[in-house]
Amino acid sequence: MILGLAATAFAIHAEIPAETQAVVSAGTTQITLGGEIRTRGWFFDNLKSGLGQDDAHSAAWWDERVRLNVQAVVAPGVVGFVELETHSDFSGDKYVWGTGNTLGVGKHSTGAAGTNAKPGAYIDVLQAWILYTGQGLFGFNSGLKVGHMPLKLSYGEFFDNTQYGDDALVLFMDPIKGLHIGALAIKFNECATAVGDCRFDNTNDLDGYVFLTTYKWDDKNTIGLNYTYLNLSDLDLQMSDLGLHADGAFGAFGYKLQGDIQFGDVGHGHKDASFGGWAVTAAGNYDFASMNVPLNLRGSFVYGSGEGDNNDDSLDEFIPFVGNIQNYSFIYEYNHATTTFNKSGLNSPFPSDGHAAGVANTMYVNLGVDYKATNDITLSADAYGFWAAETGAWEDAVGDHDVSSNAGWEIDAKFKYKVARNLVYQIDAGYFKPGGFYEDAYDIDTKGVTALRHSLTLSF
Repeated sequence: MILGLAATAFAIHAEIPAETQAVVSAGTTQITLGGEIRTRGWFFDNLKSGLGQDDAHSAAWWDERVRLNVQAVVAPGVVGFVELETHSDFSGDKYVWGTGNTLGVGKHSTGAAGTNAKPGAYIDVLQAWILYTGQGLFGFNSGLKVGHMPLKLSYGEFFDNTQYGDDALVLFMDPIKGLHIGALAIKFNECATAVGDCRFDNTNDLDGYVFLTTYKWDDKNTIGLNYTYLNLSDLDLQMSDLGLHADGAFGAFGYKLQGDIQFGDVGHGHKDASFGGWAVTAAGNYDFASMNVPLNLRGSFVYGSGEGDNNDDSLDEFIPFVGNIQNYSFIYEYNHATTTFNKSGLNSPFPSDGHAAGVANTMYVNLGVDYKATNDITLSADAYGFWAAETGAWEDAVGDHDVSSNAGWEIDAKFKYKVARNLVYQIDAGYFKPGGFYEDAYDIDTKGVTALRHSLTLSF
């Protein structure tokens, strides 16, 4: 409906073949219609409720996601964008093959679809924003973006909500060449501590305020700083995250560095506990393309602080806000519970719709390689080693003074094939062998977890 109204308001249908051009704008307005269809098949062995267990059975299913978007450029520097996405209660942005609305009541129900039935999916707004850019106000490029949009700070170590996005107001400017400055007000959660109609009570909202700046000091190298302040008055929560980052390349060698430190305090339920988490990322790669060898070698080290004591008033575990996308490995964190302790109650170790645990209480080392076999085929492989940064709080909680820090290892492989223009087929495979941490902390067997996924994605 939104797509139809937008096309009616801003454009007229073309008097030319549809395969050449679908919509022609009226006057200077430009309308672009786009979207994506993604179909995936999954297989898991020995993964149950986010933890590998020897009594867990294998499982397999197919799912599908559909996106439709319209972009309207109504004047120089004035852009509106709307994107719609499928959604079902079974999973967040997709529907599972064979499920429908035959059980329960209304669009929120799921169940067996039966034969000759529509899938149990409905449509949500994934993005809806207005962008204005120009030079008239300050004499240099600046702009305003308002609405619901994907957001991410630096490389997503602390904040990455590109999965579903947030409601935000963004102000930005580029006063000199290479320098970018931005300020954001983000509505994380309306009525975070209450139920019902609480729109007129501003003490129960989780709000975020961000200042960021980046400087590109040459064509390949960038440094940046960002500061985030989170406030939730009903919990006396004032949390800050200060991040520094740098990335770029010197010849064939590329690098990426990031560090975050957190401070502030929270009162309600935590006896005026203080935030003290921190995290660092160091990654590098060497691209042999300059030697006419289609090979890229990668390596990274990441550390997110943990809780050493469950009985004190400090919150020393790094607390990220990241979505349930593949932030690093295919199984650990994306599909499996991590070593996160979650003393703050803000970051569950279990992945769920819209949430992943990130690198909280996690240290990992990664080695990877990418090989471009042809112009259309890329092969990748990754090896990971995982450890719990701290085990003291876990030892307090389970009454065991010898919880292992060994969280296990993982091997991932990827095959990516560009079948045709905008049509990509991809296979992901992973094997995760949990370490002694899971046996000590969760009292489960540490049998290996296998995951397979293949997908066909058409974008237009």
